[in-house]
Amino acid sequence: MTVDTLHAPLDLGDVLAPIGVERFFADHWQRRMLALDIDQASFSRVKNEIGPLDIARLAGLAKGGTQAWIANEHLAHSMIPVDATNAADFFALGATLYFLNVPLERLTAGVAAFLGAPRQRIIASIFLTPASGGASVHFDMHENFTVQLTGAKRWHVGAAPCVAAPTEGYILGQRLPLSMAGAGTIKEDTPNTVDLRPGSLLYVPRGTQHRTEAGEQSWSVNLSYYRTMWLDILEDGLKRRLAGSAKWRGTVTGLGNQCPPAAQIQNILPGLMTELREILADPRELENFCRDFLDRSGN
Repeated sequence: MTVDTLHAPLDLGDVLAPIGVERFFADHWQRRMLALDIDQASFSRVKNEIGPLDIARLAGLAKGGTQAWIANEHLAHSMIPVDATNAADFFALGATLYFLNVPLERLTAGVAAFLGAPRQRIIASIFLTPASGGASVHFDMHENFTVQLTGAKRWHVGAAPCVAAPTEGYILGQRLPLSMAGAGTIKEDTPNTVDLRPGSLLYVPRGTQHRTEAGEQSWSVNLSYYRTMWLDILEDGLKRRLAGSAKWRGTVTGLGNQCPPAAQIQNILPGLMTELREILADPRELENFCRDFLDRSGN
């Protein structure tokens, strides 16, 4: 492998070659997990971009900070902020270290290009798990690609998302957030077992339950798409578009104990609703929302 090739962005199309890109999007994307071994060239790019697996170094790089995750028979799940000076001490005590948002541009840019997603929404994070460590049952609000770097880790993964397109992550046993109030009781459902070794890739869709356990010290990198929802695009676009209207910029009063007379409401609402309907009925407006959102997100 030449130096230029080694420093090229990660190409998920090459990584997914064993099953094909079309099959990935048809059978797995947002539907069910996928596990495979990536080609040696792609794995070399991943390791080269990350560099030395040193606790203090990675803690200093992590833009989102570093967390020590502690879980045992007496403690369900605890996250403690740590830094380059004490992270290794927590790891020695049996904590999993989570280095959040490590700047790995060649990896995140490659995933963004493959998915057609805003670059800022792709985040690279690194996990260091001790031999006795792992994560309790939970699901994430992001689309996740994990590459095992060293050691081994066993994953137990759900067959499909248990909550469709969640806006928040959830650890089983905790109180359900309001956004999942209608989901009912969520029970553990992780029938698939996957053993990851160096060079293994695992894709886990957003909302899919999973738990992990490491039989030996384990380093892995997680490439997450911090999902852009159609709701985000519409909310952002509508707010900017309606800000150009004097009606929608009007000051709202009288919504407390002293409600405005019905006649006043009737005078205000028709104009607001007319402008809103005109925007939503025009496909060009909605397309512009999408294009502008992506442009401003640095895609």
